[in-house]
Amino acid sequence: MKQRLLLVLVLFTAILCCAQVPQFSSSEYDGWIYNNPNIPLEQNTIINNKIALYVVSNGLVLSLTSPAFTCQMGEYIDMEVQWITPQWQNENFLVEWVALTAALLDENGMTVDSVTCIPDPVSRTNHLNMSLTVPRSIQQARLRFVAWKSIVSNCGIIREIKATCGNRADVNGDGEVSIADINAIINVILGLDETPEMILKADVNGDGEVNIPDVNKVIEVIQS
Repeated sequence: MKQRLLLVLVLFTAILCCAQVPQFSSSEYDGWIYNNPNIPLEQNTIINNKIALYVVSNGLVLSLTSPAFTCQMGEYIDMEVQWITPQWQNENFLVEWVALTAALLDENGMTVDSVTCIPDPVSRTNHLNMSLTVPRSIQQARLRFVAWKSIVSNCGIIREIKATCGNRADVNGDGEVSIADINAIINVILGLDETPEMILKADVNGDGEVNIPDVNKVIEVIQS
């Protein structure tokens, strides 16, 4: 076992924990779905603030949904959303109505985590910071954005979404997947680090044990 671990240490170098979450902007929207049949999802409509989220009078809930993405090694997804509220100075404007909800959907379209954010303080252009937890059981997911209380005259508009995914293979939390993460797992295997936090993080594959398969998971990320 020790020989194999030493070989692993020699063979692999650091890689960045690259986010696999789809981004959204006027130059990145392939595969995203905006379910308003009257507004095409294209560069001009995004730039001109047409991607509004609200509940239509007929009951249709307008939403923006990402393409499916792989997230089996993710722990969390951090997002910054550029959220436009054009009616913010109107005397009838209600900030609660432009609360934006982001949801993480599993392979079957079921919500596994969600977060709601209200602009504070509100302005015409808001940058909302949101975070979602990725369950260990999830292999593929989508993001969906909805404003459940909005109406057409009091709504918010999505201009841009920047998202990053924290990786379970980044055991030491330095933002990279590297030999250092393999070393951290080895220290747990050899009993050199028995802190509960590190034991939990070193169980990369989530099987309840810290062993060679966890090292192999980190190697898979480095090779990908």
